[in-house]
Amino acid sequence: MAGLAWIVLYAGAIAAGQRSPALGKFVAFGLYLVPIVIAVVLSWFAAARTEGRVRLAWRLMFVSNALWFAAELTWGLYAYLAPKDAPVPSFADLGYLLSYATAVPAVLVGLGFGVLGGARGLFDFLLVFAAVFAVGWELVVGPLLPSSLSAGLQALVAFFFPVISMSIFSSLIAAVVAGRRRVPVSMILVGVAFGLSAASEAGYLYLSKFLHVIQPYAGSGWLNLGWQAEAVLLCIAALVAVRRSEGDQRLTPDRDMTILPALVAFLTVVGLAVFDLVLVDELRAVTLAVSVLLMVGLLLRQILAVRDRARLTRQLQTAADTDSLTGLYNRRFCAEMLHAEAGLSARRQTPLSLILIDLDHFKNVNDTYGHAAGDVVLVEAAHRLRRTLRASDLVSRYGGEEFLCVLPGTGEEAAVALAEHIRSALSRTPVTIPDVTDGVVLTASLGVSTGRTSRQGTPIDVDKLVNAADQAVYRAKAQGRDRVVGPGQPSRPDLDPLSEIPAELIWLADQIDARVGDHEHSAAVSRWSLRTAARVGLDQAVQHRTAAAARLHDVGKIGVDWTLLAKPTPLNAQEWEQIRRHPEEGARLVTHLADRQDLAPLIAAHHERYDGTGYPRGLAGANIPVEARVIAVCDAWATMRASRPYSPVLADIHARDELARGRGTQFDPVVVDAFLALLDEGVIDEPAPLRSRTWGPRSGRARVGFLPADRQDRHPAR
Repeated sequence: MAGLAWIVLYAGAIAAGQRSPALGKFVAFGLYLVPIVIAVVLSWFAAARTEGRVRLAWRLMFVSNALWFAAELTWGLYAYLAPKDAPVPSFADLGYLLSYATAVPAVLVGLGFGVLGGARGLFDFLLVFAAVFAVGWELVVGPLLPSSLSAGLQALVAFFFPVISMSIFSSLIAAVVAGRRRVPVSMILVGVAFGLSAASEAGYLYLSKFLHVIQPYAGSGWLNLGWQAEAVLLCIAALVAVRRSEGDQRLTPDRDMTILPALVAFLTVVGLAVFDLVLVDELRAVTLAVSVLLMVGLLLRQILAVRDRARLTRQLQTAADTDSLTGLYNRRFCAEMLHAEAGLSARRQTPLSLILIDLDHFKNVNDTYGHAAGDVVLVEAAHRLRRTLRASDLVSRYGGEEFLCVLPGTGEEAAVALAEHIRSALSRTPVTIPDVTDGVVLTASLGVSTGRTSRQGTPIDVDKLVNAADQAVYRAKAQGRDRVVGPGQPSRPDLDPLSEIPAELIWLADQIDARVGDHEHSAAVSRWSLRTAARVGLDQAVQHRTAAAARLHDVGKIGVDWTLLAKPTPLNAQEWEQIRRHPEEGARLVTHLADRQDLAPLIAAHHERYDGTGYPRGLAGANIPVEARVIAVCDAWATMRASRPYSPVLADIHARDELARGRGTQFDPVVVDAFLALLDEGVIDEPAPLRSRTWGPRSGRARVGFLPADRQDRHPAR
């Protein structure tokens, strides 16, 4: 409102000045400077209060407005001091030229290249700029063109002013129409201001150079309203830039205007042709040249549009086939390719193998460090898979932490060998995660399956192939994780001791183990129990029953206070009573949750002692199931060979001594002898440290692994 009031006030001053030459000169050269001075001050204020690209733009506008003020002041001095002897062109003209030269980069910086949105946006910008400038040239600038270079420097300089103003105005119009982002409001106001300047400059040039109505360095009368409006708009633009906080932020497009550049160019060609036919009755050469230029631009724009559409189609296809996080193929595309490879294998009579990879304990990463850390682990796992697999193989992200590798023309032996290579590559070096000192050691359970087309031509059943790989992963998890299970390994209940154990119970056993230990426990006890039972001479069914019971021997600890399992000091009588209930509780859980009554007495008796001093029933000698006697020895060895909050790791020789000391009292002598023989042969491996140990709490040493056996028997001699 203040700006509008000033324009009205200045118009009244012009009318009053026409009756008084002295007042008219003051209005033209004195009062005229007021909004320009304010524009200089507000430009400086905007440069100080804005940020980034907009700050630089307003610094340049401050310089431009300051040069404009200097030029107007010089012109005023010429008008008062030497109106007849002033040079033409003058220092005022130099100030005007420098002001425009600074305004152009100011507007370009204020717009920013991000407004255009890439190569096509730039082309649309140029197309609209050419169209708008062509109209401006036809209506405003063209008629003022000097007839020749002999017209003199004064005419050429005067002609330059409307040209540059029209260029700035056309740039703003092109940015608004062709831009892929919202143009800053302050820059729109600057463009309108220079549009008014172009009209005023053209009017002044026409009146002074052609009609000779205005003399040089004389007041321009009513034309001054145009420049006053320009100054007022520049003031408003500076205030808008400050109040709207137009910084360097990314702006989203508010509407689709992709058709407007072409529409503007087309309407320009039609408008110029109609203008010539109506006023001149023929198409001028300039109009034809501009029309051809714009039509060629439209053709090139269409070519760019087709290219962009093809690129967008490819991007959409890639997005549909690719997992956005890892960059691997997604499950949908993998399923399509798997069916295609199955058909190809049938035609070529070649095998087709799958490797299903499931990262171990991945949930602990998300729970401990957050999903961002989990994403880092997934991306690194995908990178290691890509580096390990062959060029002919296909790898995809099959689930949350699952990856599926399709191996065309690969048999069982080669697939298992490649799976072992993948397992090694995944765990070779820790994954670096911010704020995790040692990183995360990555392990995985891998299942391999292989399919072949039958001699009768029956194609490979893809669903069965995937299910076989999934079952192999399940067996790898049940056997302790960080391993490969191939298609030739047992899957029938009578061959696989863990096949009929619910996955939930195995998970529970691992979670209980993970409370205080940093080495595997239940999985190791199960593995050693199977080998010890075989050495003792038990039949295969008993061997497998022993291994299955050993895998679940500590699940009853789910009912024990967690603090007791990790208490570093001796337990009192009440605490021991709670601990001693876990064998029978475990037997009850296995009976009700797994329907394995055959395992219940074995789990219930795994803390009985050979001399009858154990618990819960005080069984002795042959009254203790032989499977429980085997588990007791393996359980004690696992406890001694891994650190616990209440006991350190025993060296191999000392742990052997403890077993020998318990021979005939705590342990069955036959079982102890068999186990020690297996140790001498190197068949009993060390309990593996948890690969995911760094997935524990951030403070202190992480503990997400496998837990101790019963505290009473951690030293067999006690």
